[in-house]
Amino acid sequence: MAHRAVRMEVAEFQDTFFPLPSCMTANERPQWPADIFNQLATGDKLTEQDIQARFVAVVNDNDLMPGLKMSISSEKPDVTDMGAFKQKPDAAIFKADSVPTDGRPHWADQLVTVEFKRNYPSQDPFDDRKDDGFDSDAETRKEVRGQLIDYAELVFRVQHRTALFMILVINRNVRVLRWDRSGTVVTRAFDYVDQPQVLCEILWRMSLLSDEQLGMDPSVVRLSPGDTDYNLMDFLALDSPNDIASEERRLEASELKTDRPVFQHVRDKFRDAVNSNWPRYRVEVSDGDTTRIFLIAKPSFYAHGMACRGTKGFVAWDIQAQRFVWLKDAWRLDYERMEPEGVVLSRLNAHGVVNVPTLVCHGDVRNQKTRTPDIWEAQRPLPSTASPSEVSSSGTLVDPFPSSSTKSRKRSLIELEEEDTLGGLEEYTLRRHAHYRIVVEEVALPLSDFRKGKQLVSIIMDCVKAHRSAVTKANIVHRDISSGNILILPTLTHTKSSGQCVWKGLLADWELSKPIHDPEPLLRPRQPPRTGTWQFLSVGMLTENPKTVEIPDELESYLHVLLYFSVRYLNSDCEDPAEFIESYFDSYTLQGGVYTCGARKLRVVQTAGKLEARKDVPITFGSAMDDIFGELLPMFKAYYKVQDYSKKQRNAASDTPRAPLPTASKTTTISEVDSQDPDELDLITQYHSAKNKRRAPREDDRPTRAEEDDAALLADHNFMLGTLATAYRSERWSETDRVGDRIPINYKPQIPLVNARGASARTMKRRKTTVAAPAHHSMPARLTQSQAPQAE
Repeated sequence: MAHRAVRMEVAEFQDTFFPLPSCMTANERPQWPADIFNQLATGDKLTEQDIQARFVAVVNDNDLMPGLKMSISSEKPDVTDMGAFKQKPDAAIFKADSVPTDGRPHWADQLVTVEFKRNYPSQDPFDDRKDDGFDSDAETRKEVRGQLIDYAELVFRVQHRTALFMILVINRNVRVLRWDRSGTVVTRAFDYVDQPQVLCEILWRMSLLSDEQLGMDPSVVRLSPGDTDYNLMDFLALDSPNDIASEERRLEASELKTDRPVFQHVRDKFRDAVNSNWPRYRVEVSDGDTTRIFLIAKPSFYAHGMACRGTKGFVAWDIQAQRFVWLKDAWRLDYERMEPEGVVLSRLNAHGVVNVPTLVCHGDVRNQKTRTPDIWEAQRPLPSTASPSEVSSSGTLVDPFPSSSTKSRKRSLIELEEEDTLGGLEEYTLRRHAHYRIVVEEVALPLSDFRKGKQLVSIIMDCVKAHRSAVTKANIVHRDISSGNILILPTLTHTKSSGQCVWKGLLADWELSKPIHDPEPLLRPRQPPRTGTWQFLSVGMLTENPKTVEIPDELESYLHVLLYFSVRYLNSDCEDPAEFIESYFDSYTLQGGVYTCGARKLRVVQTAGKLEARKDVPITFGSAMDDIFGELLPMFKAYYKVQDYSKKQRNAASDTPRAPLPTASKTTTISEVDSQDPDELDLITQYHSAKNKRRAPREDDRPTRAEEDDAALLADHNFMLGTLATAYRSERWSETDRVGDRIPINYKPQIPLVNARGASARTMKRRKTTVAAPAHHSMPARLTQSQAPQAE
């Protein structure tokens, strides 16, 4: 669900989030003049800049927030490279001893973000007249809400936060907001000119809060110039003569003598982070019963979106092991029976699964959890009398009609996944998240860094081997095969006298994985989730009724990843790669309010079974890549034909005629008796017989023996691996088949972003990239910035 807001009354918000210190009582509050905001009483006649200046002056001149100051920041973007975001909130609250005076936002130092608007209610993103779902649907209001989301997202990106408070002033009205990774809690709007005591007490109480109460993460310590660790990071960013170039090549004799080599791409990424002018931090990560300390600066990767996992990835320095590592900070989904990624990786490592990250340490961060779902569910509890087996699939959603009970409960992973299959109804739920960090040894390169088609195939093949190893050795299926989870790992292979650097594939991000056969019994039948990254999901997973992820689905996802990078970066006769990629990977079909597979992917994989830009217009690469698609696409076509025929057989067998209507009882009316005449019952019987014949699979639907044999080849990984290995050893590769990005920088999407509703079956672009979980770095490089994905 994306950025759902929960309304809370002002007094409850104040007592919940701004409690008085235990040593203080409400009687000790200062006395504020009743006319303190009177200079803003004529708000309708003031410009937005006038409202900003007068409001900030009242707060600072009257010392309404002792120890804190409010500063206008709407003049210029940040002077550091954070200014590249071009965001300029109107004002922010800072520590009094570090309040800026240059009119810039200083994202790294903000405690509370403040935004001003002139027009009420047209610029109010929330509507207090609505009891449920009070986010306003008016376009101008939605624009303001989007602006606030952007500000919150940027603060969370630059700082290490558990929550962020925000003050929204709209003329004479004000709201206070609290953001976390599950959603937003918002007060009812009130007139601060008529009720100055209310706002003054909120600001005063806010000044009494600790940094942790204000939403700062206490497990992270910001470093200052001159600190020992700050200076160490400067030193670590310097080039070292022992660093090894990351390119594939034969090693020089001098490189064989290095005991603990650092690849150049690792040092470069760390240097970029340190030289970015972003804050530097010491961060703790759980390691069993102890904690380990790592040094980080600017993230190498961050996910877009606010109500999501908010994944950030860092090249970090491990203080204990004295080496560079990869640290991932995320707000994982917090549900029963959902294992943290580190638990899965530990199991994979223990079973000797190849080509997966090596776990260093992991754990939840100080029991930090999102609080917004608790408030949401307390306002909308499930009926207290319902047992798990009695709650229908729709009952697992947050009930929009509050019951008389005030009891709330934590939903299980089963219920969460059921919500993901209800045709978009997941938009009305709030996800629980827990703060989590994981550290692995490998610092990899993105798949987009591949240099030639043959190398691309080799990397994909390594990751298919990882998947096979996980299935056969650890009984685990990945469930999110996508471009961002297939990485390149430069690896040294050498003896005492010779060696080389080779690029291996690394299958990362196992947080959505599951055992293939879950041994634990479920309380009720589970509705399989549609899990993964939209662009690379199989046709079967994108059908109207999502299914459990199986090996053929994962193999098909690998094929989609290979196709994406081949069309985008390799030489081919595809006339318009941008249009093909958009229509194949980003489009969807809307049927009865349910998002299903786009027409282009459906045709290529299920209908045609061959790679075409459009009907009878093939796409070829003039290399062994043609052999891969020519071999595998017909297999998937046969697979879907077998699956479709089996489904028709099952439907025909289960669709039996209904029993005859009951005879008339003593309370049956004359008209009801007349309606049960023999002729009518005979017509009903004939209807069901004809319906069964119509739904029964026709003889020409039956797969041939050859098609059944082809489909069976996708039951495991061996045929696909054999296809890739054969192509890799072909002589039909060119060393220069990578021709650069074939999507123009100025490309404009041809399919508009829409949120259509109704029973139409139009094909259009899919904006939401993941269904069960955000894409974090699972998203492929986007065509334009305006198409940035919304996570979760």
